[in-house]
Amino acid sequence: MRGALEAGVGFVSGYPGTPASEIGDVFREIAAGSGIHYEDSINEKVAVETAFSASLLGVRALAAMKHLGLAYAGDPVGTISYVGTSGGLVIVSGGDPGLIVSPNEQDQRYTARMVHMPVFDPASPQEAFETCRFAFPFSERTGLPVLLRTSIQVNFARGVVTTGLLKGTEPRKPYTKSPAAHVPIPINARRMRLELPKRIARAVELLAESPFFPTSGNGELGIVTSGVALSYVRDAVDELGCGDEVRILHLGCLYPIPPRVLEEFLLSVKKVLVVEELLPFVEETLKVSAQEHGFAGSIYGKHSGHTPEALALDPDIVREVVEAFVEGKPSGARTGPEPQPQPSAADLAPRPPVLCAGCSHRSAFFAIKTVLGEESIACNDIGCYTLGYGQPLDSADTLLCMGSSITTASAAARLGHKNPVAYIGDSTFFHSGMPALANAVRNNDNIIVAVMDNQVVAMTGHQGSFAAQGPAGEKQLSIEDVCRALGARAWVVDPDDLANIVSLVSEIADDEGVRVLVTRKPCALESFRSGK
Repeated sequence: MRGALEAGVGFVSGYPGTPASEIGDVFREIAAGSGIHYEDSINEKVAVETAFSASLLGVRALAAMKHLGLAYAGDPVGTISYVGTSGGLVIVSGGDPGLIVSPNEQDQRYTARMVHMPVFDPASPQEAFETCRFAFPFSERTGLPVLLRTSIQVNFARGVVTTGLLKGTEPRKPYTKSPAAHVPIPINARRMRLELPKRIARAVELLAESPFFPTSGNGELGIVTSGVALSYVRDAVDELGCGDEVRILHLGCLYPIPPRVLEEFLLSVKKVLVVEELLPFVEETLKVSAQEHGFAGSIYGKHSGHTPEALALDPDIVREVVEAFVEGKPSGARTGPEPQPQPSAADLAPRPPVLCAGCSHRSAFFAIKTVLGEESIACNDIGCYTLGYGQPLDSADTLLCMGSSITTASAAARLGHKNPVAYIGDSTFFHSGMPALANAVRNNDNIIVAVMDNQVVAMTGHQGSFAAQGPAGEKQLSIEDVCRALGARAWVVDPDDLANIVSLVSEIADDEGVRVLVTRKPCALESFRSGK
């Protein structure tokens, strides 16, 4: 965030999602006093589109989201590089190796390469600051959007950062109408596509002069790494005392990598270990370079079994991998002391994630299941309402992604299941639920949709919901009015009024079509915090 401010960012948008929620939280607080236009977007696709529009109109812009959000914004992301940027455009996408707060990992590096978007992978708070500050003018000089791909470990890290001067927002560049340059109909898009290699080549030139590919050490054993894995590698080398044997190449940018960076490193070592999280992106890039330059040594990593592909790396894993590599032992060999025995799962008290004390969602789950019973399929969505899972509520049978509760229930109804229930939150309803609801109404699906409206985006940090008045006067939207406008019948109920909600669900259980219950009660935790 500080890097964006020093670069003169003038427009920021985003949708909250751990581990990137705090970016929007901070910009929301400082926007009014800093001349920045800030938007809590309805979803990540809209966040990218508004930020791109700002860039096109000459303003330096940033859009923030988690890795799942980058996939959701894939439609505009896939075309922005074709059209190009005017003001610098940076997309920050917080990744989650290890599935700490997400249903899947994904690897945004492959997405970036596919859509011709340079991707940086900072290893520390200091590097995140420096990378973000660099990315805006870099985007302008190349005409390409930039992906700042951070991991959850870096997002939540704290450290001393040496900063520069705040100069205010960058002066806005003039906008000139140019349909041929800004409207990618096929005849224009084909020309744009042929221009992309020149812009990527320009990016390579600028990166070759940048400080984002440092090396350390002078040994004949090479280690190539990036992101938070760099810290693990450095610690392992220090602990093992093998600094004289190892030469480390740190890749701060992962696409595009100037060819001479890899060539010079390969010429200086005899064999290489690649330490990276998720898929073997760097390893495969390095192997292509090795083939082109006749590197005769071996390259170890995920393909050789030295490092795992699934889940996050940690200091212990990396220490063992580095030790095996330095000592020339085969992959998977444990070279240090055996780990201390850990208690088995059966010995540990279970502590699954649960709804907060006083949460009204608990009442809604209980009341609906009391009426519909075990046979009704509970189709859940991403958010607090996922926590209907498990005993004693036992109100979660399926889960896929944002908005999928309604579409899943629709398919179940068409296949003969009676009264499948879609549980979805207020923020998720506006994010992805409206198209799904329209689809259900269009097909006259016999489903019950419970929109669990707690007036806030609770699970990601209590950001503002479109169903509530915004702090800067943003208009409050009515869930029930939207549902009725789309053709569904809708009722608003207090989920803690059990007699009323049980009576209502009983009354509509044998009806047909799309029936929406808006269970409205402010989030108990937010109410407590705000003193309401």
